[in-house]
Amino acid sequence: MTAGPQPRHPVPDHIPEQLHEAFATTKGRTPPRHSPYQPGDAVQVHGYAGHPDPGHRRTGFRGWVVGYVGATLLTGITTEGEEWWEYWGDLDPDGLPVNMWAHCSCCREQRTALLRAHYAKERARGQQLDIFDGAAV
Repeated sequence: MTAGPQPRHPVPDHIPEQLHEAFATTKGRTPPRHSPYQPGDAVQVHGYAGHPDPGHRRTGFRGWVVGYVGATLLTGITTEGEEWWEYWGDLDPDGLPVNMWAHCSCCREQRTALLRAHYAKERARGQQLDIFDGAAV
């Protein structure tokens, strides 16, 4: 006996038109209510160049949750239309501020701009003065 065809997922309005078909046909069932992410939620995985697993663990991605296939394993599509499967604990909500001190490969440009601004601010106010008053702004 073979399994029937994969049911199509309803596509939320905020998914770009060119990705509707990829979203609708991605594998997985509707996530349970206790899942931290529901279909259509924007998520991000940070990638690290030295990660031993190839693919998204090295490059990172932004995308949307579509469904789930196991206890905590979610499926979705990236903003480029690729399908992904990740544990929900490895996902971050998209739109969080960039961590200046993390060394992920996916946020390099944003982090570089923030670090330049941070160091320029330190040079402009004289970092040594902070030793004495501790509350310099």
